[in-house]
Amino acid sequence: MTPYSWNILQHQWCLLMSFGSVYILLTEGAMGHRIGRSVVEPYDRNTNNWSDVLNMMLENYDMRIRPNANGPPVKVDYDMFIVSGFDSITTSMDFNIMAFIRQYWNDPRLTFNLSAEYNLKPNQEFDSSFSVNQKLLEKIWVPDMYIINEKAGVLHDLTVENKAIRIYPNGDIFYSIRLSLVLACNMNLRKYPMDSQVCHLEMESYGYRVHDVQFKWKGDNAVVVNSAIEIPEFILHDIQLTNATNIYNTGNFTCLRAYFFLKRIFDFHLIQTYIPSILLVVVSWVSFWINPEASPARVGLGITTVLTMTAQSTGVRETLPPVAYIKAIDVWMTTCLAFVFAALVEFALVNYVLTEQRQKATKKEWKKSMRADNGNADVPLQALSKNSIHAEGSGCEDQMQGNFPLQPAFLMIHSRITPRLIDRISRIIFPFSFLLFNMIYWPMCFYGYGDETIPKNT
Repeated sequence: MTPYSWNILQHQWCLLMSFGSVYILLTEGAMGHRIGRSVVEPYDRNTNNWSDVLNMMLENYDMRIRPNANGPPVKVDYDMFIVSGFDSITTSMDFNIMAFIRQYWNDPRLTFNLSAEYNLKPNQEFDSSFSVNQKLLEKIWVPDMYIINEKAGVLHDLTVENKAIRIYPNGDIFYSIRLSLVLACNMNLRKYPMDSQVCHLEMESYGYRVHDVQFKWKGDNAVVVNSAIEIPEFILHDIQLTNATNIYNTGNFTCLRAYFFLKRIFDFHLIQTYIPSILLVVVSWVSFWINPEASPARVGLGITTVLTMTAQSTGVRETLPPVAYIKAIDVWMTTCLAFVFAALVEFALVNYVLTEQRQKATKKEWKKSMRADNGNADVPLQALSKNSIHAEGSGCEDQMQGNFPLQPAFLMIHSRITPRLIDRISRIIFPFSFLLFNMIYWPMCFYGYGDETIPKNT
């Protein structure tokens, strides 16, 4: 073979190998592409089919019309999980909660079929339901629930709006939202701080009447409270649920009520209010053991206890709303203030009697000295100077002339009453009276009135 022929043969062989390599690469690429589609295709096909299901349901859907527009009313079930709250504020008569409110209803227009043609696999965990984005709420009908006794509310939106919606094949809808609410609570404070309160949550349809929409609780335990909640001022000891109908001049509207029975914790008020006031009353009695002639000590003690009791009573009233009736704490603080003030008045009486006794003693000595002087020198009593008479004691001139000054009746009747006798009587009367008051006050506060119940008009 000539060199020229050999070169031609090598060139043809190279071309053949090049074409073979290109063919192999193209064949492997095609096969790899088909393998890639076999992995991704089911996911894409399912995604497209779910979208087809939603588009099919919403194709002729009119969100302005409720389900079963010409039929029976829509039954909407509710349940609630309270995560935190019940920080009651007595001054403004309200309480707050943070809760998940869940709604369940059926919309036949949103039914779908998990048929083989779509190759859709149901979610076994949620009973064939599938969750959709909350944007779907803008395209379907939802109940127009609002909270009647709401004073303020927040729909949480961190990091997105806290809403969830699920759709079931038979048209059942599950809708959940997370809200923080401040709810009005009309409190009865007559027994404060030994009171029990009934606060409530009231939900109602805003625009649909009972023949269009009906609300009801989802079972007897539809409202569940987080067991980890620690309420600072109350103990939540019961929850009662009722389904009701509110009647207005515009029609009858379905309504749901949840009543929360709260018992105020008394320990805080016992330590902060009752024990200090009892000690102040007892301290005011110390003056009964102080010498009646020690006026500065008794006056200082009496005024200090009165001012302290007044300041404490003012501080207690600042934490309560101005109501038209008398509260148990008002009775207690007023009575304690009266006892402290009475102890101060008792010293005024003791000081008055002591002063009278001193004046009487001075008058007796003056009379005795006058008789002695009259026996030694025949000086007419009428000639004595008025100034000298006044210098010996006030009122002596009138006594010499037979004109005695007016005195309190009890001093004239009980001439043997002394300051120390008054103190001795006060040592018995004051503690006994205060003990008697406590024997009446505490049973009346704890047992004198019935516990709070659900209002009759509900």
